[in-house]
Amino acid sequence: MSMPTAAEPDAVTFQELFLDSTCCCEALFCGSTKLHLGPDEVELEKTICLGCCHEKRKGPYGELGSVETQKVCGIFFGWSANSLMKNPEDVQCIGLGCDKGAVDTIVNELKERQKYRGDRAKVRMAESTLNSLRDLHQKVDRIMDHLGIAPGTEDMSRGGTDMAKSE
Repeated sequence: MSMPTAAEPDAVTFQELFLDSTCCCEALFCGSTKLHLGPDEVELEKTICLGCCHEKRKGPYGELGSVETQKVCGIFFGWSANSLMKNPEDVQCIGLGCDKGAVDTIVNELKERQKYRGDRAKVRMAESTLNSLRDLHQKVDRIMDHLGIAPGTEDMSRGGTDMAKSE
């Protein structure tokens, strides 16, 4: 991931990641769960019985909803992302369910991508655009002052009223 610069505060490019999130129970039935983290959206693909049963869910990071590390049966660890799971209460364990580090890695990566692709990121981008527009107006005003050009008058505004009357 490349971090934002001062000029582009929210321009973050994410690398594609392919993560195996297969639970031991799925593996017993020749199944797998793969998580594909793309630059702008995430995809969860589950297969069972060597691909006879196949389910694929995907969506943008900004619409994932809650992404959490969950404890299952008091001793196992898994992750959940509301919009990727078939049921909002579902939890995806990895391996034997004991690798909290792997679960936390997935949760942290999803949350980081949510941060730069969700509603908060859109608000920050809008604020950044407004600040850039203000800077541009100040530069144009300084150029006009330097060239001795007077600021526009009411008649020069868009949708002027005198044009229709003069015809």
